[in-house]
Amino acid sequence: MKDRICPLDGKPCEKDWPDRFHDTPDGGCQLTLVQDMGGKLLFVDGQEVIMLL
Repeated sequence: MKDRICPLDGKPCEKDWPDRFHDTPDGGCQLTLVQDMGGKLLFVDGQEVIMLL
């Protein structure tokens, strides 16, 4: 199974990312979960992310 792609940098999710889900083999985090649910991510100043459901 392929790793999830991070919406922040477009690369596979880092294995040691603190927010990574550990109970799924492909990783992911709250950001990928929001995308899976059809939500939108708004990136502000490169440091803050707002999740719109």
